[in-house]
Amino acid sequence: MKSSFVRLAAALAASVLVVGGAGGCASKDERAAAAAAKADAFLQQGDLQRARQNIQTAIGFRDDVSDYWLTLARVAMAMKDPTKAFEAYENVYQLDRGNLEALRQLCQLGLNVRQPDKVDRYADQLLVINPNDSLPLTMKGGAALQRGDSKNALVFAERVLAANATDIGALILKGQALAYRGDNAAAAKLIEESLVPGSDPTSRLVFLRDLYQRSANSDGYQRTLARLAERNPTDSRMQLDFADWLYQTGQPDRAFTIVRAVFRQHPKDIAIASTILEMWLDEGRDALTAQQILLGGSDAALETKATFAQFANETGQPDLALQVLGTDLPGTAPDPGNSNAKATYAFAVGLKGRAQDALSRTQQILDTDPSQPRALLTRARLRAATRNFEGALSDGRQLVSDDVANITARLALTDILLAQNQPALAESNMREALRVSPDSSRAAARLATMLIASGRRDEAGTVLRDMVRASQISPRAKAVLASFHLSNDPLTR
Repeated sequence: MKSSFVRLAAALAASVLVVGGAGGCASKDERAAAAAAKADAFLQQGDLQRARQNIQTAIGFRDDVSDYWLTLARVAMAMKDPTKAFEAYENVYQLDRGNLEALRQLCQLGLNVRQPDKVDRYADQLLVINPNDSLPLTMKGGAALQRGDSKNALVFAERVLAANATDIGALILKGQALAYRGDNAAAAKLIEESLVPGSDPTSRLVFLRDLYQRSANSDGYQRTLARLAERNPTDSRMQLDFADWLYQTGQPDRAFTIVRAVFRQHPKDIAIASTILEMWLDEGRDALTAQQILLGGSDAALETKATFAQFANETGQPDLALQVLGTDLPGTAPDPGNSNAKATYAFAVGLKGRAQDALSRTQQILDTDPSQPRALLTRARLRAATRNFEGALSDGRQLVSDDVANITARLALTDILLAQNQPALAESNMREALRVSPDSSRAAARLATMLIASGRRDEAGTVLRDMVRASQISPRAKAVLASFHLSNDPLTR
């Protein structure tokens, strides 16, 4: 990417100035370029938190450089945060009106964030540039549908299909319009019939998956997840979505096979490893057997070992974690490639009763990187265990501030607040977790338990039923609700 090379060159120039320049002080431009270059590197490595932090630093120095906003938009897209991505792309467009990536993404993301009027405006701009482009017409149809105008949505879809009967976006739009009218069967039939050999069906399968999910068609949903995974063997998200469903439907061995394949494809990707760990924790202690933990960690990359070991830690098996890791890499300084493993080792040591040793190991990581997530999580828990609640609370709040959707961090912060006898703040923290991730079964279960303990059983039922609705057809969500024995007809109360 040309902009990446420009930033890297600027960053190198800045480092030369710092070492040998007069006064050793880099300008705002140079510091911005250096931070942006780091953001690009972290984005390529899959370390999205550091990518976001560095590009925000660059924008703090220079908020009038479209390339910096473009990087922030791409980071937000990778983090699946359409609101932030949309805002960043709007800034790109304001600074560079001819940026086609920004315009096209604004049309598509505008529907995600429910801004149909803006979608119309950006689509019209695209049509001025290229009147024969089908995407803006399809997006205008999507905007019409968001306003409840299924008639005009179908008009736009048919207009595009008249020129190209296989246009994927228009087929999906027509299917959405039919589904909006309540004709789910016709919508599914339309999409299924369009899946002819020789074409890439991914986007249609994604819509079909969502359609089957909304209509609670479990068989169609699983079949479509399997087809998506088969058609996209290198797409970790689609592979893990299928693995998660297999875990939920009592097929852990098939799920484990998929997870190991994803690890082999992405052995050092921190974001993917974190997604896998959270999936296992959602499933619970039975997600992995001790044999699978040892098998998955054997002869694997360090980040993979750390993920299996951390699951062992989180499920109260520190001896297993230490067996997987084998060593804390003695004499090796913490760095982005080994800090997760070192923090995992420290946590296991702490769980074994050596809290001060564990704190010392964790501090070495945080001295190098004060925002390293797993080290912060480890220190927060260790501080709470040694009754340093002020420090634990500071770490816990930093964790959830850096990543508002981190359910494990939210649960740890709740533990700390409850240990300080602050139940109102603990409850508020869990409600915020569910606002960000309304389908989180762990967050809902924890909040429901707290509410029941305080005599608010009806509120607990509401929390759990809302979680099931957000999860739609998730067997895990239904199992969690059923485990509370709140009602024989929980979804209609």
